[in-house]
Amino acid sequence: MHASSSSRQRHAGPAAWSSAAAPLVAGIVSIALALAPAAPAASPADSPYNAQVEYGVTARGTIGSCPGNINPNCISTASTDGSYGPAWRATETDVQEAVRVLKNAVLGGFDEDGVALIASRSVLEGEYISFGFNTKWGPKPDVVEFLIKPEGVTGRNWEGDREGALVTYRSIGGNVRYLYPFQQVVSDFGAQKERVIRIRDAVGWSIIGCELIECYEY
Repeated sequence: MHASSSSRQRHAGPAAWSSAAAPLVAGIVSIALALAPAAPAASPADSPYNAQVEYGVTARGTIGSCPGNINPNCISTASTDGSYGPAWRATETDVQEAVRVLKNAVLGGFDEDGVALIASRSVLEGEYISFGFNTKWGPKPDVVEFLIKPEGVTGRNWEGDREGALVTYRSIGGNVRYLYPFQQVVSDFGAQKERVIRIRDAVGWSIIGCELIECYEY
């Protein structure tokens, strides 16, 4: 009996992939679909295995916080727990120029990480841009999102006040692995925090609240 074409496709070996970038591309496509508007879906099951991470700007007009109960391998300016990261002040006051600087720094300086642009668009609050990074933890890329807003933080009446676009962000692992038989997420050992620090160093932007002397922890 001859095997069907669908059976042959299911048993296609690694040679079927024509490029090492295929996993990153496939993961980015799935994330791009998640960012696209869609009809409301049924509520996910309570199990973290079935939960989905939402990307993009929230209904409150902010970057998403870290879903600690689903994926603690994350850092976000919107979090209020241990996954919090401080916002940045861009050197540029124009958000479009800040996006250009950020895009050039990430796409031009992180080639070894297998980085690709996922989305870049104007939103009511400012400019949204996201990138996918290859990772050793699985086939889906880690996602780094930025929401750059035109308002600065200048009303504190102190020496550290400076003009510049407000930069908020979230970096979250794309692959969640659990320690069997428990629903304990395997740590990526701070890879998300390390990545945003590298990006900030690349663009040369400052941490808000640390303008005079940089915060030691970040």
